[in-house]
Amino acid sequence: MNEANNIKVLLVEDDKSLAITISNLLRVKGYDVTHASDGAAGIQKAFALMPDLILCDISMNEISGYDVFNVLKESSATAMIPFVFLTAKSDLKEIRFGMQLGADDYIVKPFEYDELLTSIATRLNKAEAHRKANEEKFIALSMISPYGIYIYQDDRFIESNPSLSSTLGFSREELLRMGFHDLIVEEDRAGALEKISRCQRGFDKEIHIKFRVARKDGEVIHTELFGIEGLKIKGKSSLIGMLTLSKPEVAENQALEKLSLSEIEEFEKAVDMISGNRNYISAELINKLISVFGVSETVREKPAEEIISFSERELEVLGYVCKGLSTKEIADKMFISSRTVEKHRANLMTKIEAKNIIEVIIYAVKHKLINI
Repeated sequence: MNEANNIKVLLVEDDKSLAITISNLLRVKGYDVTHASDGAAGIQKAFALMPDLILCDISMNEISGYDVFNVLKESSATAMIPFVFLTAKSDLKEIRFGMQLGADDYIVKPFEYDELLTSIATRLNKAEAHRKANEEKFIALSMISPYGIYIYQDDRFIESNPSLSSTLGFSREELLRMGFHDLIVEEDRAGALEKISRCQRGFDKEIHIKFRVARKDGEVIHTELFGIEGLKIKGKSSLIGMLTLSKPEVAENQALEKLSLSEIEEFEKAVDMISGNRNYISAELINKLISVFGVSETVREKPAEEIISFSERELEVLGYVCKGLSTKEIADKMFISSRTVEKHRANLMTKIEAKNIIEVIIYAVKHKLINI
C-alpha cells in the first residue's frame, strides 16, 4: 500500500457495478481512485486531476474509449499519462487497433484482478523510468545552462545547477540544505515567500518576481525568479524555475516579456522535457474537444441561469488561445502586455475553478460561450 500512496488512477467505466468493484480493489491496494461514468466526464476529469494512470472502457455511449484516448493524446498535458483500455471485445483486430493508437495496454473482460494489478504496476514503473530519464536530461541541460536553475520542494532546494551556485556563492551541497527563506533579505522575505508558496501549491500557474538575496559572502544582490508549478517528484508537487541577476532600477511589476523571448523559450523547453505539463493548444485538439462537447445538450452540468459568463476581453483572449497563439502573440494582437494576457487567463480559470486553460475551453464549448 505504501508504494501506491499518492498515485492517482482515473477509471472511466459506464458499468457501475464493475466500476465499484475495480475502485474498491485499487483503493485497498492504496491507490487514489476517481471514477468517471462516461467518456465526456473522463476527458474533463483527466484534465482536472492529471492522474498518474487511466483505465478506460472502450464501448461507452456517445463518447467511446477511443474518443477519450484521441483527445487526451492530442494535449501535451495528458499525452504521457499511461493509458490502459478495458473491453469485453477479445477480437484480435480490436486489440491490434487499440495498440496501434498508442495505448499502453489492452485488458479483455472478464479478467483476473491480479492481471489488472500487474498491468497497472508495469505501466507505472515504465512511466517512472521515462520520467527519470527526462529528469536526467534536464539536469544535464541545466549543468551547462548560463542561468541559475533550481527544483524546489517542501521549502527547500532539491536540485540546483552550477550557475545558481555561482550566483549565490553557495555550493550545491549547501544549497540542498537550504530554502529561499535562508537567502531572501528580511525586508523582501514575507512577500516573496508567499508568492513562491502560492505557485508551489498550484494557486498560480507561474511566477516572475524580484527580490534581494544575501550571498554567502554577505553581499546583497538583486535577483529575479521565474517559476512554474506542477512538477511532481516522488508524488509531491514542486516548483521548477530559474534565478538570475536583475538590475535594481527595473521595477518589480514590469511585464514578463522583459526577459528575452529566447531565454523564456529555452527554459520552457527544459521544463517540458522533465514535466510535460505545459498546455499547448493545437487546432486538432480544439476540433476534438468541439466534437465531444459542442454537440450534445446532455453534457451540461448546470442550468442555463447558473452558467458563469466571461467578459468580452476574456473571451477574446480565450479565442486566441483556441487558435494556438502563444501569450506573446496574443499580447501583440491585442496591444496589451503579456502580464495582462496571463491575468485574463488566470481570471478565466478562477471563475470556473479550473486548474488549467483546457478546462476553461471545455466549459466554454459546452456552454457555447465562444464561436470557433
